[in-house]
Amino acid sequence: MREKIFNKKTVYYASTFFIAILVGLVGGVVDILQTQGVVEASKILGYPLYFFVLLGVFKILGAIALVLPKSFKKAKEWAYAGFTFDFVFASFSHFSVGDPIAKVITPLVMLGILAVSYFLKDKVE
Repeated sequence: MREKIFNKKTVYYASTFFIAILVGLVGGVVDILQTQGVVEASKILGYPLYFFVLLGVFKILGAIALVLPKSFKKAKEWAYAGFTFDFVFASFSHFSVGDPIAKVITPLVMLGILAVSYFLKDKVE
């Protein structure tokens, strides 16, 4: 019998590490370093640059919490909540300033990937 390529465990780990590494770790470092893209986004969205430093720190902490073992349940729940707020507010912020639809939808796609991770976490850990 052939083994499923996309079993729950594989999908859980892929979605969790995607969010943790790309959004949490890489995104957090980019926010802290305040690259040109972050500076431009802060001007367009109307957020002060110091906001992105704190956001970057929380993204990195959230990434760490997502990959912690099952015994750190509270930390993981806070990380899922934090990333959910980040994605919802990012989408709404881009919508509010009239950014192109791709910038509005991208955080919602990330939210969908996060939701996959969240709903599979108790089934595979």
